[in-house]
Amino acid sequence: MNIFVTVGHTHYNMLFKAVNEQLSPDKYRVVNQISDGDYLPSKHEHFPYTDNIEVQIEQADVVITHAGAGSVFHLLEIGKPVVVVPNFERVDEHQKDLADFVSHNNYASVCRDLSLLEQNVLSAVNDKYSPYKTNPFHGYATILASINKGNSKADKQTFELNRTESVAGIPVRLFKTMSEAVESIISDKGNVIPGSAIAINPEKIIKSQEDLIIREILLSASIRFADGIGVVKTLSRKSGQKVTRIPGCELWEEVMKKAGEYPLSVFLIGAKPQVIDETKQQLIAQYQVNICGTQDGYFNDEQEAELITRLVELKPNIVSIALGSPRQEILINRCRKECPDTFFMGVGGTYDVYTNNVKRAPKMFRALNLEWFYRLASQPTRFSRQVNLLKYLYLEIFKRL
Repeated sequence: MNIFVTVGHTHYNMLFKAVNEQLSPDKYRVVNQISDGDYLPSKHEHFPYTDNIEVQIEQADVVITHAGAGSVFHLLEIGKPVVVVPNFERVDEHQKDLADFVSHNNYASVCRDLSLLEQNVLSAVNDKYSPYKTNPFHGYATILASINKGNSKADKQTFELNRTESVAGIPVRLFKTMSEAVESIISDKGNVIPGSAIAINPEKIIKSQEDLIIREILLSASIRFADGIGVVKTLSRKSGQKVTRIPGCELWEEVMKKAGEYPLSVFLIGAKPQVIDETKQQLIAQYQVNICGTQDGYFNDEQEAELITRLVELKPNIVSIALGSPRQEILINRCRKECPDTFFMGVGGTYDVYTNNVKRAPKMFRALNLEWFYRLASQPTRFSRQVNLLKYLYLEIFKRL
């Protein structure tokens, strides 16, 4: 039996010691990716960290992995037999939470006792597990490359618009320009591509590692774009190419502008009653947007059900929702089930910025990628949220994203 052991960017000496002691080379051919660990298995092959492990995964009958979100969800998505071993050498607890999630849903074999590792390996091969399913599909570029397409202009455009790179296991589109991002939502012929868009920044990445619900929300979107400079830097490093930051408020305004050209129907949700009314009037005056309805951000569960019914009846082409994360993304997931032909976009505080009720960072700060610093200086109460930036910076410096 061929076994591949991977722990991503982190060391996990106890796991490799258990592999070395329990998995006899007479019965198993084991390849270990040990990252920067101190323990070197004496009975099996081993190598340090590398991004390119797909060959080892493909050749393995079973993969033993730490409970890192990127590794686990990738293996579950491709249907590889896997043993998930939470890394208790780490100080954080999200590995335990992810292992509990996998075990609760019976997605794979979970080993919490390293003395039973071999037993878990056999279970991964012989037992039946529930297939893991996720809504989005991220393999367009891979498929095009594998079947040697991309020669025609249309194929090249499709390939370009679907380039992705992962940050902590979250696939993010690599847009070169703002117009590329807009085109992924509204085609040049004025057709809206159904789905949803979520801005990805360091705070959301860190939260996705700590909260499985947040992670699932991010993965449920059809478009994830880089709205944080930290994410842009990570994507540029991993892809080896320049990645353009797509500020969510700017993307929204460009989408509204294009919606007004055709015209497409738009429904606005969120913010204070005065702000959403100002947003509606300004969009009509500035871009001639066809606003088919609005709903401020102050509604309860019963009113939410009525709101979804309105959307089903009106069938808007585009719905933008300014409720803040993760509330807006949770609502988007609910709405998409009832309105499969609509495009949804979570826009946070964009209405306030668009109507000048909240000042955006000056151009100088934006040009220097210091918009986050301007917001912190303007709102010191945001300091607790900036802790996630430090966590993200640490992971990026040590290439653990």
